[in-house]
Amino acid sequence: MTDDALFDADGVASLIHSESVLDGVFDCLGRIWRPASATRERELGDSEYRTRQLEHLLADQGVDLYDTLEAAAGDHPIGSLDHGCGVVMDGLSLREGFALERDLRADHDWTVSLDWAGVERLPSETKFVCRAWFDARSPSAVSRDDFRYVGDTDVPQLPGTDPAFVWTRHPDRRLEASTKGNYSVERFADIYADTKGLLERVVTESVHEEFLVSSDHGYVNFVGRNPFRLSDDDETALADAVGGRYTDVEAGYAYDRLREANVIRRTGGRYVVTGHYRPTTRGASKRVAHGGLSIPEALTPVLRIDTR
Repeated sequence: MTDDALFDADGVASLIHSESVLDGVFDCLGRIWRPASATRERELGDSEYRTRQLEHLLADQGVDLYDTLEAAAGDHPIGSLDHGCGVVMDGLSLREGFALERDLRADHDWTVSLDWAGVERLPSETKFVCRAWFDARSPSAVSRDDFRYVGDTDVPQLPGTDPAFVWTRHPDRRLEASTKGNYSVERFADIYADTKGLLERVVTESVHEEFLVSSDHGYVNFVGRNPFRLSDDDETALADAVGGRYTDVEAGYAYDRLREANVIRRTGGRYVVTGHYRPTTRGASKRVAHGGLSIPEALTPVLRIDTR
């Protein structure tokens, strides 16, 4: 399948009939995000649009995409790590994963590979995933000898246990800050540079030689065009009933309406927004979000690094 055919009906049909739809999705995302140009000033919006377009076409072609994403949640490799160092970079998405694979290979004499895994829990939110992995509501509350929380870009002394776990607040901390104002290409470049530098320091300062780098969730970025459109009534219902990317289950006409329109679905005991639906009547400046059920949120990067 050529790049030009990634998003036509025939290209999507080949994914539908492949052995693993999500493996096919991962390959398509690689064609979008591996090139260094994908996050440049004139390309970022198009890269985000092509990501959304891929997801929209899959849903239009009758793929049970959200059933598949929901079924892929759980059994994340971080939860079963038995040697080396597991690095959870909060909010790291496959966008950064493809870039890290490319740049770390170029900049270091390391063996680097990239794969994907479904999020550990839905909704795709830190508190649910941290509870599943480390029995704590937040990574800053974890108290274990084999665990270190890195809240900023300075790296403290890391655990020498085997396995060891490191949870960095970046890049999600910077992404959250960016949602309070205008999310720019320059900000994306800065966030990625800080994330890459932080990971390099963790790897070089750790006593380990093998690293599994992943995240608790990815994120949606609403920059650029969006094929996921809402009617005026559905937009009002989404803004009033949900507001963000997930909410507690409640009864009411708005929830019934949104479920019937496949805008929300019940999972993990809550309602989550599917795809890239976004109410624009409230919080219009908030372009980056997580907690829903979409490809960028629910598929996490699994980066394996061997420094030997």
